[in-house]
Amino acid sequence: MQRANQPSRRRRQGGSTITEFAVVFPFMVAAFFGSVGMGVTMIRYMQAVQVCRDLAHMYADGVDFTQTMNKNIAVKLAEGTGMTTNGGNGVVVFSKVLTVFESDCDAAGLSTCGNENQAVVFNRQTVGNTALLSSQFASPSPSSIMDAEGDISAANYLNANSSVRAPLLTTLLTAAGTAQLQGDVANITELYFLYPDISFLGGSTPAGVYMRFVY
Repeated sequence: MQRANQPSRRRRQGGSTITEFAVVFPFMVAAFFGSVGMGVTMIRYMQAVQVCRDLAHMYADGVDFTQTMNKNIAVKLAEGTGMTTNGGNGVVVFSKVLTVFESDCDAAGLSTCGNENQAVVFNRQTVGNTALLSSQFASPSPSSIMDAEGDISAANYLNANSSVRAPLLTTLLTAAGTAQLQGDVANITELYFLYPDISFLGGSTPAGVYMRFVY
C-alpha cells in the first residue's frame, strides 16, 4: 500500500514546487535587476568622482580649459560618457571664486564697491554640453563680460555685476566654521554626466550624476 501511494505523493510535491517557484520568481527577478541597477549606478558614480577630482586638480594647478588641447584631455578622461568638447552627454564647469573686500575696490580705483563682502566668480571655463548644467556658483551674464580665457574684468566682479555672486561658497564655508580671507581663491569644479543606462529599468528621463570639488 505504501508503494502505491508514492507516485501520488510525488505529483503533489511537484505541484507544490511549481507554486512556490511562481510565488518566489517575481521577487528573484526584482532582486536581480535591482542588483544590476545598483551596480551600474555605483560604477557611474565612481567614474564621475574620479573624473571630477582629476580635472579639479588640473584646474587648481593652473590648467587652462579654454585651450583645445586641454579640452581634449578632459574629454579623454571622461571617455565612455559621450561628452565632447562642446556637447554630448556631459559638462564640466570650472570657476575661480574670491571674496571682495573694500581694499580690493580701492586698489582697482573704484569709488564704489557693489560686491563688497560677496563671494564672486572671476574666471569661468566650461567643457562639454553647457545646456546640461547651470552652475550652483553663479551664472555670469552677459557672456561678453568674459574674455577668451574666461576671465571677468575687475569692474564687473568687484562692483557692477551681481550675476557673478556665488553665495553658496559663503554658505559652505560658514557651515564648515571658516571664511574666505582676502586674497584666497577657491577653485571649484562642477561636473554633470547624463547616464541613460542608469534609468534602463524604467523612467522616461535619463538619470545623471552631479559632482563638485572645491580646492
